[in-house]
Amino acid sequence: MRKTIIALFMVLFFITTVYSKDIVKFTSPDGLPALSVVKMISDDKEISGKKIEYKLEKVSESLVMNFFKRESDIGIVPSNLAGQLYNKNLNYKIIGTVGWGSFYIISREDIEDIKDLKGKEIYTIGKGLTPDIILQSILEENGINPDKDLKINYLSGGNELAPLYLAGKINIAMISEPVLSKIMSKDNKSKIIFNMNEEWKKAFRSNTGFPQSTLVAKEELIKEDPKFISEFVKELENSIEFIYGKNSDKEKYTAESKITIDMSILNEVIKRANIKFVPAGDSREAYKVYFEKIEKTNSKTIGGKISDEKIFMSK
Repeated sequence: MRKTIIALFMVLFFITTVYSKDIVKFTSPDGLPALSVVKMISDDKEISGKKIEYKLEKVSESLVMNFFKRESDIGIVPSNLAGQLYNKNLNYKIIGTVGWGSFYIISREDIEDIKDLKGKEIYTIGKGLTPDIILQSILEENGINPDKDLKINYLSGGNELAPLYLAGKINIAMISEPVLSKIMSKDNKSKIIFNMNEEWKKAFRSNTGFPQSTLVAKEELIKEDPKFISEFVKELENSIEFIYGKNSDKEKYTAESKITIDMSILNEVIKRANIKFVPAGDSREAYKVYFEKIEKTNSKTIGGKISDEKIFMSK
């Protein structure tokens, strides 16, 4: 009897193991990064013989725990989290960049040069996190001391910032999509005065700007099935091309994917989302600069140190 139970257990174990290898779990943050995969969620239930389970996390803490527990095989994460995963030896590698900088400074004032922000008061979100690091790095590179030359006020998130701005209690704010388009649709006196990805390009002599969201995959998946990775990337590029194309189906696909974006401003959001896949081999320098700035400001957000070259998937 005991041998029968053990044998049955071994059979069930074998079946589960094989079955699990045929299922790939993909996770992305809800919102902007998920726009890159709207067509895949509907059309690509299977890639290269593997069934894909798509998951969109609405809460950032849940996304982090998902990858810390290695629940996902492949997914899109904030670029600083990609550094954490590598430095914590969780064996995820960067396949490429999916989203470049989508932060913008808006105001009702006419401000033409970043240096003219001296003496101003700016509201933003995420103290010590990516928005703050981007803002402070660009200010410093333009000769502005963030602690002395202007005042930066931090709010908990876009949902707190937007109503205060629309009520006229904030005059200059740095915010990202899709909250930006929501504000612009309700306040015709507001204007985008600085595209922070473009300011990053100028400040750090970059061709691409800063990598905001990153496609990562488990090292074992990359090694065991490089064909799947290659096919997945092709489908991702096709999906990105789809949302930027002139077609009438992007609203339908976005709605079906259940991404939390107001359909009435979808086209404006996409226009400024800055979604473009760039392979790891072509974006290493962008990560190097980005990680250096993060290490200087808040190294904990990348796992305490700058990752070495092994963080990137080799060609």
